[in-house]
Amino acid sequence: MKKQLKLYYKTIKRNLPCYNKAMRKMLDDLKVSVDVFIEENNITDFEIVEKHFGNAESVAKEFTAGIDNAYIKSYKLKKYAIIAISSILAAILLVVSSFVAYMIVNLEENTPISADTTITYEYNEEFKE
Repeated sequence: MKKQLKLYYKTIKRNLPCYNKAMRKMLDDLKVSVDVFIEENNITDFEIVEKHFGNAESVAKEFTAGIDNAYIKSYKLKKYAIIAISSILAAILLVVSSFVAYMIVNLEENTPISADTTITYEYNEEFKE
């Protein structure tokens, strides 16, 4: 039954057009109400809970009944803007990291394997004494 309740809450959340503090509070209150209903009536069947509270889609519609459409549109616009900006930043990060990896590989190919680093000193005959 716990899995069914988890899926029920997830479906409600998925069907909400926006998810803000008020929606979160309403969903938390619903969870408490469902838990109390289950404990008081010793319910073991999820269908009884769904009959009492309604299916997930109808509960989501009840939650959003008083929300202004302009708010929902602005919420969706913000959500899509965040997704677009995140995608662009991820693409830029991918390009930059690919360029850095290419530069590292290219530098390793052009770096000599060994180098003679011994220093030799030459003196003129007059300074040897």
